Amino acid sequence: MKEKITPCLWFNGQAGDAAAMYCAAFKRSRITAQSPIVTAVEIAGQSLTLLDGGPMYEPNASISFYVGCESVEEFDQAWKALSEGGKVVSAPSKSPWSEKYGWITDAFNVSWQLGVQKKADIKQKITPYLLFTGKQYGHAADAMRYYEEVFRSKPAEGVVRYGSEDAPERAGNVRHAEIELKNYQFMISEVMSAEVPFTEGVSLTVHCENQEEVDYYWNKLTEGGKESMCGWLKDRFGVSWQIIPTMLSKLMSDPAKAGKAAKAFMTMRKLDIEQLVQASIA
Repeated sequence: MKEKITPCLWFNGQAGDAAAMYCAAFKRSRITAQSPIVTAVEIAGQSLTLLDGGPMYEPNASISFYVGCESVEEFDQAWKALSEGGKVVSAPSKSPWSEKYGWITDAFNVSWQLGVQKKADIKQKITPYLLFTGKQYGHAADAMRYYEEVFRSKPAEGVVRYGSEDAPERAGNVRHAEIELKNYQFMISEVMSAEVPFTEGVSLTVHCENQEEVDYYWNKLTEGGKESMCGWLKDRFGVSWQIIPTMLSKLMSDPAKAGKAAKAFMTMRKLDIEQLVQASIA
């Protein structure tokens, strides 16, 4: 696992179909693993986890994915594939920041923002875009400072704020910002007119090398937040995270240990590596 943070998308029995769509949409993409519950996709070297978790949750626009396209042809290929059964949020057009830009929600309710950029300007091919709306509107700056502290990262870059000419009540709030957490890029914005709450439909998985890292991120991200089961939690802003030890994937890929390990972690909130290991060999 080269990436320390990877997005996880929640589906209801459609992860395989979604993976096929994304492989058709994006160049240099492939399915790297597939099971009855989890499908892993790699797009331009970046990992996405597609989880068939059932009907409880689904993705929404609170976390969309910005894709930097190197050409109009690449944009058009992705747009065509994602349009099948999807809904256009913003039709493709020229924008101040892109030769061609559009926003679409695909057939599985995953939101994508596509923009044509110069190759040198694309820091990361696919970038999660966190949108602070509703009761979280006005808290984007607080969230950025919080994530910078938790992940020990440098301050956000390119912070653009609303001015008084936009609306006095919005002045100073975050129109757009970019933040890097553990060498992984995120975009952040807040919009007053929308109300799209963060949900488990899109979560962010932090891959931890040892129990010390698991404990650290669990304790930090649950401050003011809420614990859930199986390594899941919600932070104080409602964003869902999974704090997962990297050794878990090795256990789950071993037919002799997977069942016992799964039975053990299903009873846990914060995951305990030693307990998982002992359960798998019992």
